[in-house]
Amino acid sequence: MSSPIDIETADVSYLPDFMALVTEVGWPHTPEDVSSLLLLGRPWRAIDRESRETIGVAIWWPMGRGCGRVGLVIVSAKFQGYGIGRAMMQKVIEDAGTRTLMLLATEEGKPLYDKLGFESVGLTQRHQGHYSLSSTIERKTHPARLADLSEIVALDARVTGFDRSSMITHMFDTGKTNFLRAHDQITGYAIARPFGLGNVLGPLIARNEDDAEALFAATAGPGILRIDRLIEAEKLGQFLEAKNLPGHEVTHSMARGSPPVCRGNGHIFTMASHAWG
Repeated sequence: MSSPIDIETADVSYLPDFMALVTEVGWPHTPEDVSSLLLLGRPWRAIDRESRETIGVAIWWPMGRGCGRVGLVIVSAKFQGYGIGRAMMQKVIEDAGTRTLMLLATEEGKPLYDKLGFESVGLTQRHQGHYSLSSTIERKTHPARLADLSEIVALDARVTGFDRSSMITHMFDTGKTNFLRAHDQITGYAIARPFGLGNVLGPLIARNEDDAEALFAATAGPGILRIDRLIEAEKLGQFLEAKNLPGHEVTHSMARGSPPVCRGNGHIFTMASHAWG
């Protein structure tokens, strides 16, 4: 590396810099996808001090006073091996204070997070393919209206242990949401929204695998579809495979600090995204 680096905060005005690195690593995010991540999070960028080129990026999202998530961590291939990823992550950790931080790590990225005090707490598998509407589920689901949003946010907080209200509201506004109700309470929900070349389905929270399949069937639309499934949801994985949505890479769910306590009788079946958990 020809000159020292600076690590600075960023904002949505640096969207072209973030997109350049996303494109370099071949990730599918559109400018709209990355813009949302920037607006709702706390972005950082690494800058070559001489050229002022953005050579690395990272974002973290506060999710309540005690927790946060980290994502979109990229270092340009030309500058890898100089500790830039570690330097950015140290800034993120410092910025987050005493919060527990969580993230999804690939096998290649995991050693860095191991050294920074993150520990594996689970596995997630990406399912992706061209989905055709072919499911018929008898269980009655309901399309969500604005009046249902606060109850959905409250359910999400109980089950995940995170305050993702700003993220859920954004996904609700940009996507399609369905829910299940029992005993006059919302017991599960799913959101499908535009992402990359198609759509992503998640979060999906439900009481059991049958409910998860019903919510998937009601919410998934035709076309390219991505689902980040918790590995322990084996029956849902088989269901997705049968729908031409094969499983691809497996990533590590990692935590630095104590993971949030989940309350209520629901379960997380699919992630909102690789970034938002």
